[in-house]
Amino acid sequence: MTLLNLININKSWIDRELTHHYSKNANNKLKVRLFTIKATGTTISPNSLANALLDFLPDYFKTKVEINAEIRRQMDDFVAEGSTATEIEMHEKSIALVQNRTYRQASKFFNKKSAKNKTGKYGELLLFACAEALFECKMIAHKITNLTNYHDEVKGGDGIFLGNYLLSDFTKKAAYFIGESKVWKQYASAQKDALDSINRFYDDDVQATFTGLEFFIAKKDISKFDDGQIDINQIYDRLNPTSSAFKDQIAVHPILIMYDSPSYTKLMTAAVDNVALEELIAESVKAKLLKTLEGISSKVGAYKHLNKVYLDLILIPTESVDAFNKTMDSLI
Repeated sequence: MTLLNLININKSWIDRELTHHYSKNANNKLKVRLFTIKATGTTISPNSLANALLDFLPDYFKTKVEINAEIRRQMDDFVAEGSTATEIEMHEKSIALVQNRTYRQASKFFNKKSAKNKTGKYGELLLFACAEALFECKMIAHKITNLTNYHDEVKGGDGIFLGNYLLSDFTKKAAYFIGESKVWKQYASAQKDALDSINRFYDDDVQATFTGLEFFIAKKDISKFDDGQIDINQIYDRLNPTSSAFKDQIAVHPILIMYDSPSYTKLMTAAVDNVALEELIAESVKAKLLKTLEGISSKVGAYKHLNKVYLDLILIPTESVDAFNKTMDSLI
C-alpha cells in the first residue's frame, strides 16, 4: 500500500462544484489552471461549494488511520456496554458518531479563530481539497496540527503534501508540495503575497531555518499515517532534507487564489439561465487567457528564486469572496 491509498476525499467533487476552463503551461515549470464556481440559475452562489468543502472537514482535521482507530475504539465501547446490535449496525453507528465528533472538533478550531485567520483557514481547506483531487499527493501536515496553542500561528506553507507530479512532458516525478492559499478580494495583491512567501522560502538568510521548521513539523505527523501497511520509513526519508529520497524529489508549490472578478455582475445581468451564464463566463475567461498567462509569467520572472522550482497556480475568480467567507461562517 502507498501513501496515496490514504487519500480519503472523493476526487470527483471538483467536477460537481467547479467548471474547469484550462490548464496551461506558461513554461516547463509554471502551470496555470483556472476554475470557476458552477452557475446557479443566473447567479454565482458559493453555497454548494461551501457545503462540499465542509464535508471534507473530518478528513482535513484527521488522517484516515486516526479516524479508523477511533471507529474501532467506538465499536469496542459498544461491545463493552453490552450492545445487542449486529456488527454491521455497530460499525455503521460508529462511523457516524466518529465523523460527527471529528466535524465538531474541527469546527471548534475554526470558530476559535479571529475573522481574518478564519478566512485563511477556509483557503487552506480549499487548497487541501483541490490539491488532493488535482495532484497525486497526500497532505502530510497543515497549520492545524502544527499548533500547540489555538492562538499561535506558524509562518510557512499552508500545507505539506507528498506524491507525484505530472510534468509538461507527461512524465511523473516524485515530489513534495508546499502550498499557499489566498482567498482575497484583490487578485494582484493575493498573487504578490503568495509569490513573496514562496520566494522567501528560498532566501539565503532564512532557508535553513524555514526549511527545517517545515519538514520537522511534517515528520512529527508521520505516525498518524501508520496503518501497519505503509512504509513509514520511506515517508520519513522523503521528508528528511539530508536523505537521497528527499534529494531525488522535485519541489512543487501549488498556489490557490480565489478572488473577486469585477466582470461577474455584468455577466450575471446579461444571462438568461445557468447555461448562458456558463457560456458568458467561458468567453470572458478565454478572452483574458493570454494576458493572464503573460502577466503571471512576468511576475514570476521578477523573483530571484521562483524560476528554479515548479509553480502550479489554481485560480478561482468569483463574484464575491466576502459571500464565500460569510457562507462558510454560517455553515461551519
